Amino acid sequence: MTIASDKPTSVLYRHNEHHDYSLQLNRWFLKPIGAWPESRVTTISERLLLKIIQIICYALIAFTVIPSMMYFYLEEQDLDTKMRLVGPVSHWVMSSLNYSSLLWRGKDIRCCIQHMENDWCIVHRNVDRGAMLRYAKFGRSMAAFCAVFLHCGVFSYSVVNSLTPIIIVVGNETVSTRRLPCPFYSKLLDISHDPTNEIVLMIQFLSGFIANSVTVSACSLAGVFAMHVCGQFAVLYTWLNELTNEEKRTTKNKLANIVEHHLRVLK
Repeated sequence: MTIASDKPTSVLYRHNEHHDYSLQLNRWFLKPIGAWPESRVTTISERLLLKIIQIICYALIAFTVIPSMMYFYLEEQDLDTKMRLVGPVSHWVMSSLNYSSLLWRGKDIRCCIQHMENDWCIVHRNVDRGAMLRYAKFGRSMAAFCAVFLHCGVFSYSVVNSLTPIIIVVGNETVSTRRLPCPFYSKLLDISHDPTNEIVLMIQFLSGFIANSVTVSACSLAGVFAMHVCGQFAVLYTWLNELTNEEKRTTKNKLANIVEHHLRVLK
């Protein structure tokens, strides 16, 4: 399909560079948690590494969620305490569901990424590329905002919690220890003493980073894909405005191109 213009630019655009620019942050968010979708060029060793990363991520999230659920049902009896702690634990639970959804929809995400790359390939004019880049920059800004907001929010909560001491009665002894971001079932591990408390705390910090990264990845993908669609509609709007200045003999072909591209965007 050709662009609706009789004056193509002579500049040689590197569409791959622009495509990578629009998805760069998403790739940074998804790869560390093994959720970046596979492609045809993915090697066997890379696929094996992805599986290992995914298993580690699930294990770290489970290390936080399972003891917390056991704490709710088997240890803690106070309803007010349960209600106060259900918020942090629900964040980990929802992140595990989002993570499963990202992995399950990996092929669909790959199709969307390929669709974006093809859109960059078929657009050659400066004005059209400029419109797409403006929305790509806005999508990157949304992704960066999601990352900063979520990571800073949950990390600060975890740090403040860990700096707040908690008094635990063990037999006839009163012990002061660090408060964990999420509760932990005491019969699995004795977290009232170091270094067990420090180890569990560090694992929950790492688990929280993974949970945040999952949420950031899902939100940033949605934002970037939505902004790319907005960029495509901006290109179509430009083409439609240009039809008013075209001759009738060329208008039909260009209108057909616009309809075809519109149908492509709606996919």
